[in-house]
Amino acid sequence: MQLEPIAGSASTIGGRNVAGSQGAKYRLPGGIQVSLSPNAEASIAQQPQMLALTSGKRTPTYSVFLNAGRVDVNIPGGSPGAVAVAGPADVRVIARQGQVSILASGNSMYALSARYPLFVSQKDRLSTLAPGVIRQFSRNAPPTDRPALSAPKWLAGRQVWLAIPESAQISNFAWTPVEGANTYTIELRRADNGQMLGEFNESSTQIGQSLPPLTAGNYQLAVRATDELGLPGLVSAPLRVQVVGVAIPPGAKLQPDARIELSQTQTIQLNNADGLYLMRAHERVQRPASEPIGISNGQPTPIMIRGDDPGTPCLMWLLPSKTPVSAHVGPKWVIWPHESVDLQIRWTDALGRHLASDVEPVVSVLVGIEPVDVVWDKQSTYWHAMLAPQPGHGPWVVRLEVHDQLGGLLARDFVEVEQRPRHRAIDASASMAELTRAR
Repeated sequence: MQLEPIAGSASTIGGRNVAGSQGAKYRLPGGIQVSLSPNAEASIAQQPQMLALTSGKRTPTYSVFLNAGRVDVNIPGGSPGAVAVAGPADVRVIARQGQVSILASGNSMYALSARYPLFVSQKDRLSTLAPGVIRQFSRNAPPTDRPALSAPKWLAGRQVWLAIPESAQISNFAWTPVEGANTYTIELRRADNGQMLGEFNESSTQIGQSLPPLTAGNYQLAVRATDELGLPGLVSAPLRVQVVGVAIPPGAKLQPDARIELSQTQTIQLNNADGLYLMRAHERVQRPASEPIGISNGQPTPIMIRGDDPGTPCLMWLLPSKTPVSAHVGPKWVIWPHESVDLQIRWTDALGRHLASDVEPVVSVLVGIEPVDVVWDKQSTYWHAMLAPQPGHGPWVVRLEVHDQLGGLLARDFVEVEQRPRHRAIDASASMAELTRAR
C-alpha cells in the first residue's frame, strides 16, 4: 500500500510509483515532509527502521527508494525521526535535520544538505557530507565534491504593501545573479510559523507577477538558484514582507493605485500595521500606523507608510470625495423684505450618478448661525423651497448645507442678504409724485 500525497499526485505505472506533472508531497510523522519533483520515480516506506544514528539511542528512520528525479526532504528541528534515501550507485544518504536534496540521474546520484551534515553509506563505506557541498556518486568512480551554488542577495523590493480592497499583488523584487544558475526558485512562507505557502520559479533575477495575491499578514520571501541538473543552491537570507489591510468608512470609494476617496470628516484605519509609521507628506511628523488618519485641509493628501527599514515606503492617497449632490441658493443679490430666497438641491450629477445607498443625507438651512425650517417640494432627484424674508436687523447670510450621517459635507451654497425697509421706498415714491405735480 502506497503512502498518499498531501499535495500533487502520484500514480503506479508498470509497478513503479511516479509523481505527477506537479510533483508530489508527503507528510511523515515528526513533521517530516518529503517532496518528489515532477515525474520523479520513487517510493516511500510507511514503517520506519530503528537505526542507531547516535550513541545509545535508536532513531525511527523512514526509507525513500529513488530511481529517477529529485527528492527534497525537510526535517524540522526537534523532530524525533530521520530519512534515508537509497538510490543508484549503491548509495544510501541519511538526513537527520534541515533541508536535503537528492537527485538520481542515470547511474549517478547527487546529495546536498543546506545547513547540516549528512551520513552517507556507499558499498558499506560510511562517510559524512558537509553542508553546502554537492557530492556525486557513481558506480565505477570515486565520489567527487563541488560547492553548491551560492546564495543570491536581495537587491530591491518594497517590504510594505497595501491589501486594497482585500489583497495585494506584490512584485518587483530583485536579487544578485548566481554564476551557474539555470533558474531561480522563490519560497513564500508565513513569517510567524514558517509555513510554506508555495514555491515559484523565475528564469530571471526578479519577481514579476508570479506570486499569488496576499491578504493582510506577515510573510517571508527567500530565493535560491537551481543548476542545470535541477539541484538547488544555498538559500538567500529571508526578506520580510508586511501586507497591511485598510478599513475604509461607509461611502468611501476605492480608486486604482491606492487612492481612496472619502469626506473631510472621515478617516481610514490600517490593520496589521504593528511596527509601522504614517506620515502626511507635508507634515514630516511620524505617527503610529495604527492611528486613524484622514484628509488634510480638504486637499488631496499623500500618506507614506514605512517601518524601521530604510527601504522604499508604501504610498497611498486620500482624496476628497466627489459627490453627485449639488446645492444652489439664489439669487445672489437679495434684499429683504422685498424678495424671498430660492433654495435648490439636486441629488444626481450630469452623469446620472446617485448617492451611495448607505449614505443618509442631512439637510440644513441657516440664517446666520440659526437653523430655520422650510417646506421642501421633494422630487426623486430634485428638491425646491422658498425662504421668506426673516425678521430682525440685517445683513444676513443664508446657508444651505447637505451633510452625510457622519457629518461629512456633501454640498453647500450661500447668499448674502441686505435689509432695505419698505417705508423708505414709499417715501421715495411720494417725493417723486410731488416733484411731478410741481412741474
